[in-house]
Amino acid sequence: MFRKFILFLVLISGIQSSQAQFEIADRVEGSPYPVSAIPSTLYVINDWGWSESKRFTTITLMGLLGKSGSTMIYNESGVGYSTWLNDLVSNYGVYADKTYYNDFEGLITHFQYDFDGYILCDLKDNSSNVAVSLCGPYNAIAVTTENESLMISLGKNKLFDVRGKDEAWAMATYESNFSKEVLCLQDENKCMFLSDYAVFSNAFQFFDSDLNSSLFNDALSRMNDNRIVLGWGPDEQYTVKKLSENSLQLNPADWTENLPVLSNFNAVLEQHTHTTTINDADNVHTVCFLVTDGDNFDWLLKEFYGQPKAYGSPNRGQVSIGWTISPAMSELAPTIMKYFYDKATNTADVKDFFVASSSGMGYMNPDRFPSLQASADLTSRFMRKADLNILNVIGTQYSSTDMQKYLGQDNIDAVFFYNYDNYAGLNGAINIVNDKPIIGARYRLWDSFDDASSLASKLNNQSTDTYSAAGYSLIAVHAWSFGQYVVDEINSCVAKLNDNVIVVTPDEFVKRIKNKFGLADTIKDNILKNNFKIYPNPVHDSYVYLEGEFKPNDKIEILDITGSSLYQRRINNDNYFTLRINFNKNTLNGMYFLRLTRNNKTYTEKIILQK
Repeated sequence: MFRKFILFLVLISGIQSSQAQFEIADRVEGSPYPVSAIPSTLYVINDWGWSESKRFTTITLMGLLGKSGSTMIYNESGVGYSTWLNDLVSNYGVYADKTYYNDFEGLITHFQYDFDGYILCDLKDNSSNVAVSLCGPYNAIAVTTENESLMISLGKNKLFDVRGKDEAWAMATYESNFSKEVLCLQDENKCMFLSDYAVFSNAFQFFDSDLNSSLFNDALSRMNDNRIVLGWGPDEQYTVKKLSENSLQLNPADWTENLPVLSNFNAVLEQHTHTTTINDADNVHTVCFLVTDGDNFDWLLKEFYGQPKAYGSPNRGQVSIGWTISPAMSELAPTIMKYFYDKATNTADVKDFFVASSSGMGYMNPDRFPSLQASADLTSRFMRKADLNILNVIGTQYSSTDMQKYLGQDNIDAVFFYNYDNYAGLNGAINIVNDKPIIGARYRLWDSFDDASSLASKLNNQSTDTYSAAGYSLIAVHAWSFGQYVVDEINSCVAKLNDNVIVVTPDEFVKRIKNKFGLADTIKDNILKNNFKIYPNPVHDSYVYLEGEFKPNDKIEILDITGSSLYQRRINNDNYFTLRINFNKNTLNGMYFLRLTRNNKTYTEKIILQK
């Protein structure tokens, strides 16, 4: 046990000697998400048909194995999870072992030496959350009386009997054992889900329907600022409000599985659908459809692509659509995020484009968030890693001062702002901060508001003045309306539009507004992109060339995805020349950033290293 604990510390610290033996997934600077070793072998199970007690025990074991190295358990049960497993096997060198696919006793017996004992609890009451909270710190698995005999037959010690105990008792007795980076808010009735990640991250897992209880206040107040809560609360509006007031952000994930596995991979994330040039036009009304709820990991990992309704619809690709997605997916499920990007429609006329969802790293209300600047800084780093440059914000009150904290980031080009109680509360207004637009939704394609026909009728009667906010309509498309068949509803709406109403992706929507409003365009005005040659890219050797006209005091840097500088040079003279930049021979393959700083402005280009 001591040896394994030391190994885990070495892995999460990223010490060079451990990297020689284990490859560790990347994390941005300041990330709250834990990391161990990239798995090479997955013991694949399908717990469909297992008793709930067996499923609960298994998910706590999955969390423990996520801590300790290259062998983990993956549950193939559930919509979508077979797709992600096949992708890991096909593209990431993972070996899938199905020896214990339907064999609970065999699985536990095989891994009996990877845990020190068990914690006895009841199922679906407070004690199940207590057991989950203690499993990580004590290297134990949670067991009910149904499977205690198996533990006894294996000679495993009962470390705790927490039946009859609640989360308040666990907090009062063992608070120092729990992470201050990750908290899990999980109804005990869903203990067969998310609990693996709670064990993996040593998170305190709890639930209370009273948001003002002492338990709730104690659980939040002990956390570090700008950290993450996974799960879901008793009420969306007031849960997010409560977390925001404590400088915490929410990743909806209360029905997820396999996060310890999925979060321990690297993937080069690059949208292949960025619009670099546009056919600008006057006398048109420009529309952008943006699908909501991309912050919801339950949806992203399951129905989003696993059912033929939203991104998995066979009818996707007829119309340009914007999709929200959590920047945190770049660390919680990067291979799936890459899969979505790679499957995006990308023709001359139709594209899918992704926008960072619900205020950044996690769902929060900026107007209630004390450490908003730190949150904006971290969101910027996650968005850069995830290749996202437009941010969708949900707030309870609009504030240009708050938005400035986001738009002060060089890689965030625009904000799409929704009021929580009315996503179209700004009525299509466009405000300018830092020469960048903040765009409010004009309408909602949403049950009880507008369907395809009524929305098309409204859009056909909108202004075609492209120099005014009236000439543009951002449409919030509700993911859960129309039986989730959002693609079909969008297609139906577009089929009813007049010829002078055009539908574009979010990035083209922003570019058209910037052009007509006389705002700087980050691609058009990117000196690094337009005035320099960067080659070869991808880099297949150990060096890259930067050729162009340098100015005195130009600063050239190579950054990794965490924001750490791998190379720096200050230019002393005014000259046209070629700069050769060498990568360290130990630099790992992946995505890096070449950055030019000139006159206090920064310009960035991606470099892919593929030695």
